[in-house]
Amino acid sequence: MKKSTGFLIGMGAGLAAGAAAGMMAPHSKQAMKTQVGQGIHKLGVAVDQAVDNIASEMR
Repeated sequence: MKKSTGFLIGMGAGLAAGAAAGMMAPHSKQAMKTQVGQGIHKLGVAVDQAVDNIASEMR
């Protein structure tokens, strides 16, 4: 249970830091869309890996 709590805290901190950095950095609209798409992809990969990790530990 501690591992998943740490993961969630890390994800929350990462999202907050990314949002803050995104607000401060000037970007064009197309560049922002590309970064958002890449971020969503990375988040999806991270969630897939976490689920695989949890599933393998439960076996």
